[in-house]
Amino acid sequence: MICEKKKAHLLHVCKEFVETDNIVDISVLKGGHINESYLLTMPEAQYTLQKINTHVFRSPYGMMHNIEEVTNFIKKKIIYCGLNPSRGVLNIIKTRYDQTLAIIDDEYWRCTQFIDKAKAYERLNEPEMFYEMGRIVGDFQNLLDGFHTRILEDTIPHFHDTLYRYNHFLQTLKLDPLNRAKDVKKEIQKIHEYKGCYNYINKLIEDKEIPRRVTHNDTKPSNVLFDNNTKKAICLIDLDTVMKGSILFDYGDALRGGATTANEDETDLSKVTVDLRMVEAFTKGMLSNMKSIITAKEVENLFFGFALITLEVGMRFLDDYIDGDNYFKISYPTHNLDRARNQFKLFDEIIAHRKDINDIINKVLVELGFPDDYRFVDEFTFTKSC
Repeated sequence: MICEKKKAHLLHVCKEFVETDNIVDISVLKGGHINESYLLTMPEAQYTLQKINTHVFRSPYGMMHNIEEVTNFIKKKIIYCGLNPSRGVLNIIKTRYDQTLAIIDDEYWRCTQFIDKAKAYERLNEPEMFYEMGRIVGDFQNLLDGFHTRILEDTIPHFHDTLYRYNHFLQTLKLDPLNRAKDVKKEIQKIHEYKGCYNYINKLIEDKEIPRRVTHNDTKPSNVLFDNNTKKAICLIDLDTVMKGSILFDYGDALRGGATTANEDETDLSKVTVDLRMVEAFTKGMLSNMKSIITAKEVENLFFGFALITLEVGMRFLDDYIDGDNYFKISYPTHNLDRARNQFKLFDEIIAHRKDINDIINKVLVELGFPDDYRFVDEFTFTKSC
């Protein structure tokens, strides 16, 4: 229930985007953890109204620039293919002054068309749906083939720069504001052990061994819309973190959250391992839509991306725990520590299943008819020296 004072403020904001006399209802949209979201119901359509969290997104216009450029590019391709652009991509509603954002009382607001008869899921338990998620991540890349990444702004600098994250972690250790480091020496040692690996993917990009691509950077099930009737994936949503990067991070992050047998904060670590069925489903879905654009070097490093992003996220959880829990929302005092230990256990399981995962990738490559030079000849080992 929205109080009258809040509703009056929302109607004031809505004037920038729509004709308020036609609004039938305004309700709170739950599920988001960063931006404040509302559903506007009008006779002809529904819209999502959001207040941007500028503590997280320090450059709201830069963020909207990226979203607008990417969605416009995708929309043109969807229309050219004779498909429905109102369901295949996020559609921005401009202000009456043709802007992507409205600034009201120093708050940044945006409006997008709500995609109805579709749903996002916090967790996918069926390989068939995880295949669909992989397919839509691959489709996102395929649709953006030819888009020049220099157009995009780095709205969150160093977002997937693992070496930068490690150096930040070292600074946190020096400060140790709550004297917590002494109790997590084992976890700290694990992070130190793999420091030689942290710049590997970014160096591949810098040396032009793999392409710099447009990446979503938050590939989790709740950021994929599925059609209510067909259960087919429709499109990626929550494009706030769209920037330039590597498909290896999007692949790895999707598996980190979707190919694990336990929730991210599960404390019984015996329950945490890799679900190989889900690895195969997502890999097959993604590669089926990237066959014409993914490079052999990217395929060679898919496993590495899965391992590295898992270790990076664990490092970020531990960093935040030692720093006093200032970034990630917590439900109890050791929540971030439990998350970190969970991710480190998952990382160990990924390494232990290295051959199984690479065999799955090879199997998928054969099934999809990839050229022979895309096959793994030797096992690629995530070592402590890389």
